Amino acid sequence: MVYHSLTTAAPYLLCDFYKISHRHQYPRGSEVLYSTFTPRSNKLAPHLTRAVSFGFQAFVKKYLQDYFQVNFFARSKTEILQEYQTFIKQTLGLDDQGEHLAALHDLGYLPIRIKAIPEGESVAIGVPMMTIENTHKDFYWLTNYLETLINMSLWQPIVSASTARALRLFLHQMAKETCDDTAHLPFQAHDFSMRGMSSLESAEMSGAGHLTAFLGTDTIPAIQFIEHFYSSSQLIGCSIPASEHSVMSAHGVDELPTFRYLMAQFPNSMLSIVADTTDFWHNITVNLPLLKDEILARPPHAKIVIRPDSGDSFHIIYGNENAESAHERQGLVETLWQIFGGTINSKGYKVLNPHIGVIYGDGINFEKMCHIVKGLKAKGFASSNIVFGVGSLTYQHNLRDTLGFAVKATSITINGEEKAIFKAPKTDDGLKKSQRGRVMVSDLDRFTDGLTAQSDLSGDKLQLLFENGKLLTEISFDTIRQRLATELED
Repeated sequence: MVYHSLTTAAPYLLCDFYKISHRHQYPRGSEVLYSTFTPRSNKLAPHLTRAVSFGFQAFVKKYLQDYFQVNFFARSKTEILQEYQTFIKQTLGLDDQGEHLAALHDLGYLPIRIKAIPEGESVAIGVPMMTIENTHKDFYWLTNYLETLINMSLWQPIVSASTARALRLFLHQMAKETCDDTAHLPFQAHDFSMRGMSSLESAEMSGAGHLTAFLGTDTIPAIQFIEHFYSSSQLIGCSIPASEHSVMSAHGVDELPTFRYLMAQFPNSMLSIVADTTDFWHNITVNLPLLKDEILARPPHAKIVIRPDSGDSFHIIYGNENAESAHERQGLVETLWQIFGGTINSKGYKVLNPHIGVIYGDGINFEKMCHIVKGLKAKGFASSNIVFGVGSLTYQHNLRDTLGFAVKATSITINGEEKAIFKAPKTDDGLKKSQRGRVMVSDLDRFTDGLTAQSDLSGDKLQLLFENGKLLTEISFDTIRQRLATELED
């Protein structure tokens, strides 16, 4: 598979405007600039108690190697300089000849060293996940020149992987409390987010983050993203045949024959049917009883999954005690129990007949998922009775500030002398206070700062990832999943 980037910007302009002039602002004699990349706060997302390392390898391959090679080092230096000079003159009004870019082009690689927490591991909030520094003293400006690209490329896959971790942890706990096993967990949160993401690249990166903890997805490009940048010998993600409102409405208002038609098209496959295009409760209380024998006659692996897609999610799934009709007071899961029956597991919770199931994906986020599952538990139903479609309300309603990500310079070497630098605004509440000097992550819950290039860093959890144009440590997606699974299943 060939991966094509649609980005049109020159790689040496993938930054904020103010980065352009910073090389003239650092002290004379600057040689090495060292910075850290840290999730500083989960104030906006307290359920994300840890940050999952994910996306670093893809970032290195996609941008620091492929994009810079094709769009900078492989291009004519004369063409690049003319392009740069014209652009900077037009936009900043500066007569910048781009000598620094000419020197970088002559060097032939990015003189950068990156260390990162191994992907699949998670760190406590406030612990640095990556460090970056230049390896050639002529390119001290390059370290933080890359800050913008680093931030915008990494916060989303990390936040999405951290969100998937939180979802999986909660569902795992509920399975331990209400289920006989956890076999359903890889499929219990299904990625519905692609249509609500800001771009194809966002869908790829965020969708890949989801897949660190789950197998269910409708975001196809995320699977291809993983295949290209990580590789895997195992199943990366999968889905099932499913209807949508256009399908249902195309067949007419009477949905009974539509259900039969769809079941006939997929006799040996699990099938999700959206059931509220016209009258949801009519489909559940009238049509499903008429279809009961046909549904029970299907192979056990060809379950029919009912998908509500509107209304109050809590009331639809586990009932509204103030509703007029009995089935609305009971909710969908209990109504399906009455129609199809099921079993009582060893922990005393009801499990629906394996021929019928439920998926809900309208406006689901972490809080709603917790509310719904706990509501089902209170009614005596195992958490395995429902699958959640997790969409853009979960994965797109995030920011760089969701975990407070920032790249901050913490050490500079000037004329051969290294000194710690830091940010500590008196007007701040502590969020923007940076580390000082070089750092070492002694374990995944804490770090030590105030170090220098001569400090003993043995035992550092930050591992060398990229140096002088080369990816030095490559990881498979299978290993990432294994690392995360070890933590999730403890």
